[in-house]
Amino acid sequence: MTTESAPGDVSAGAPPRAGRAWALVLAAIVGAEFMLQLDGTIVNVALPTLQSDLHLSVAGGSWVPNGFFLAFGGLLLFAGRLGDVLGHRRVFLSGVGLVVVASLVAGLAPNVEVLLAGRILQGAGAAIAGPTGLALLAIVFEGERQQRAFGLYSTVTGLGASAGMVLGGVLTWAGDWRWSLLVNVPIGLVIIAVAVRALGLRDEATRRRPLGLPSALLSTATLAAAVYGLVHAAENGWGDRWTLTALGAAVVLAVVLLLVDRRADEPLLPLALFSGRDRAGAFLALLLLAAVLTSFLIYLVQYLQGVLHLNALQSGLAILPFGLALLVSTQILTKHIAAIGLKTRAVAGLVVVLAGVAWLTRLDGGSTYAGGVLPALVVMGLGVGVAIIPFNMIVLTTAPQEYAGVAAGVLQTALTIGGSLGLAAMLIPLTQGTGGLAGSISSVFVWACGALVIALLVALVFWYRPGARGAAPAARG
Repeated sequence: MTTESAPGDVSAGAPPRAGRAWALVLAAIVGAEFMLQLDGTIVNVALPTLQSDLHLSVAGGSWVPNGFFLAFGGLLLFAGRLGDVLGHRRVFLSGVGLVVVASLVAGLAPNVEVLLAGRILQGAGAAIAGPTGLALLAIVFEGERQQRAFGLYSTVTGLGASAGMVLGGVLTWAGDWRWSLLVNVPIGLVIIAVAVRALGLRDEATRRRPLGLPSALLSTATLAAAVYGLVHAAENGWGDRWTLTALGAAVVLAVVLLLVDRRADEPLLPLALFSGRDRAGAFLALLLLAAVLTSFLIYLVQYLQGVLHLNALQSGLAILPFGLALLVSTQILTKHIAAIGLKTRAVAGLVVVLAGVAWLTRLDGGSTYAGGVLPALVVMGLGVGVAIIPFNMIVLTTAPQEYAGVAAGVLQTALTIGGSLGLAAMLIPLTQGTGGLAGSISSVFVWACGALVIALLVALVFWYRPGARGAAPAARG
């Protein structure tokens, strides 16, 4: 798949030999992933200010992160195929460039319509850059350096969300909510410059294959209809005409997608990718974990600002212990538990996350940050750090080699789609509870606990039930 190149040259796919070249390539790819993860959460802390400025309800404001998640999650599979067909380097650079342009549009938006258009374009750019960057890690690096690169990539993926909350708080406090969008412009331009310098524009050899455009359009439409139906149900009830119409359309579109993809010569979503129990269990558990983490980060900020009366900067700093605990877990704790099987570590991590979320079910109008929020943040950060790397490795190391690119796309799709659906689903107890935000926030985390229990059951059934043995060594339990 790769072509010959001189030592130290990575423009044609060879692993970088020089330490400086290795560092530049890693900085470009991991830096881009960090920016993309920031984009998913950086506006969360600014949502209350944004909602007030643009006269939006909580449900209406939820479309600011949802617009990003819809485009990102819906286009990930297609973007992965696009990289395989056109070359990962050019597609990666194009994706980062689209994020820069979209961030400028969203940051300067005069109204909510332009803002949502910018956020959707941001999500599309992130979808193009995300899986192609992950594929480049596998193409450019080999051996021990590849393992180190994937380890750093997993850490950055986990840290990006909490870092976005802190940076969003700082920027909103120093300027306004628009700064949390415009900050991508200089960051993205630097990443493009480093990537062009370190990776070049020559791509690895590719083979002619279909793009799967009909399946990509159908998958995006299916997700959009489903999330719209859930958000509409939260505002107007499950019996509302538009709620039923949207959810019914999602079901019909999903069936059509399966039929179209099944007849394709090269399906956008090969069923063989889910034939292994290890991967299937990891995909489903990751989707549920993402649903919990996304809704937790967004709705906890609403509680911090609406009930505990913290400002944007204070809210961002209040979330920081989650990111610090995750960093300790991935960079320090993981080294001491590396001998434990991946599946065992993933399950243990989910149990720890469940303990942290269960602590948050005690929140009410009389809770304090120190006693009601801080302990849960630390526990959840430790648990996510223990679980996320094993889940990623189970998916990426057990996938058939011919599906390595689409496996990366499906992994990121599970994280993003799970986040979008979780955000919409958790909005239901938040908006339909009594006693305002202080009275309904605990119900949100009760639902989150339910999602984590289901994730644990999925992992146990897929990985440990009779007949589930014989998995690839990388997914040892």
